[in-house]
Amino acid sequence: MPSIDPSVLTKFTEDALKAAGASDDEARTVANHLVQANLYGVDSHGVIRIPEYIDEVEHGRMKTKTSPKIVKEGKITAVIDAQFGFGQVAAKMAMELAMKKAKEHGIGGVTVHNCGHTGRIGAYPVMAAKENMIGIVWVKGAGPGVSPYGGKAAPLGTSPFTWAVPTGSDEPMFADYATSVSSEGKIRVMMSKGMKLPPNWLLDKDGKPTDDPAALYAGGSILTFGAHKGYALGLMVEALGGALSGGGVADDFVGANGVFAEAINIEDFVPVSEFKANIDRLIKKLRASPPQEGFTEVMVPGDPEYREERKRSKDGIYVNDNIWSDISKAAEKYHVAMPATKH
Repeated sequence: MPSIDPSVLTKFTEDALKAAGASDDEARTVANHLVQANLYGVDSHGVIRIPEYIDEVEHGRMKTKTSPKIVKEGKITAVIDAQFGFGQVAAKMAMELAMKKAKEHGIGGVTVHNCGHTGRIGAYPVMAAKENMIGIVWVKGAGPGVSPYGGKAAPLGTSPFTWAVPTGSDEPMFADYATSVSSEGKIRVMMSKGMKLPPNWLLDKDGKPTDDPAALYAGGSILTFGAHKGYALGLMVEALGGALSGGGVADDFVGANGVFAEAINIEDFVPVSEFKANIDRLIKKLRASPPQEGFTEVMVPGDPEYREERKRSKDGIYVNDNIWSDISKAAEKYHVAMPATKH
């Protein structure tokens, strides 16, 4: 299992994407995004995606050297056509535009359709939180794979959503998760490591529970988290990220994401200092709460990611051998030298 310096891995990822046809700006945006996901410990949305993105470009499902286009705009709203380009580019643009509108009018909401895989969506609301805003993003998944509560077919995507709020420190509090019990990417990572899945994650093609991650890719389906509650929340993601954005619902437009990015300017409601003080007080109370048996501490959303980022920034990013092999094959096709590893 190689360990790679984050800056070296970023440069390699950028070179690989450019070799496959991405523009300099596209490659830089996507490479920074993927490696940040690895730094945060979200390996399901990190460099494991390089072969997938290159394959999508090769087969025309992802367009390179294209720019998202604003097709409709109001004072606090906008609609973006990503033109089947890299999702990271379009989602970043959507949040930047939502933030601009929120600064001017208190709230901004921007939708995106015809959008490639947006990656780790937790990156986008944090952009708003760092500008003293609340950020919220809803994303219709790129394809089927999730069963509705009580069903065994898989018409739904993983329907992730994410939010972030500023705190008194440089580290916003944020959460980012699929409304299925797991993201597809996490199951892919576990399969690459030869791991079995926990109970109640997956159904096989016959609708029977299984712990074999490969079953997902043979017609199986992921269950929703929290049974009917996760299912209902996922349908709200379908409504906002899919129906509202023009990105379709359920298994419409497989391979494309639909996005709804929101920004709320705190100062238009309460003083930012007051808001941050209240959030800090909330965090302090939570962290001071006595842990349950089996736990050593109480954390708040974002803590695991920040801790992993500090560790991996120092020690390097570990990529398991199977994933590294897939990346190597993609790089070899475009004559891109593999990066040096730490060990």
